[in-house]
Amino acid sequence: MKLNAQTLALALALSPALTFAAQKQAEDANMTDERLVTILHDTNKEEIAAGRLAQKKGSSVDIKSFGEKLVADHTRSDQEVMAAATRAGVKPNPSSLSAHDKEMMQTDKKKMDQMERLSGSEFDKAFAQEMSRDHDHMLSMLRDAKKHVSAPIKELVDNTIPVLEQHKDLADKAGKSADRATRGREPQPIKR
Repeated sequence: MKLNAQTLALALALSPALTFAAQKQAEDANMTDERLVTILHDTNKEEIAAGRLAQKKGSSVDIKSFGEKLVADHTRSDQEVMAAATRAGVKPNPSSLSAHDKEMMQTDKKKMDQMERLSGSEFDKAFAQEMSRDHDHMLSMLRDAKKHVSAPIKELVDNTIPVLEQHKDLADKAGKSADRATRGREPQPIKR
């Protein structure tokens, strides 16, 4: 009887995690060309705005140049998204987004609104961390989505992944640089 109570307690404790995993798996399986094109189109617009914000508010050369790269690459990426959408016979359609997609987009918007209030090395560090997390999330989503979309959209995903990996690396590098700036200069060793 005690074993059954422990098993039941464990099952109840794991229930939210299992439910979330099941929902994510169901959402991944429900990925369509239209939904992915919509997500990518919206993300490109957000990344262009984020890049412009980095150019305006960034205090380091790394963040400013990362911002320039975001604007250039995501402008080009959006053109590629629209071309792939045409080949696949779909258009961005906000009604194709899941509730989770919309929630994530709202969260991203709130984070960028918070970034607007930061300045100096604080902005640089927060921006780099957020871009690293966002690009990591997007890479994971694209790798999962690739299993469920048509050939033109798979090709788009294959072309997009290396660019996003490069952005994540640049964000990580800029974050390390901003972290050093936040801590101040480390003392130089005494030469004897």
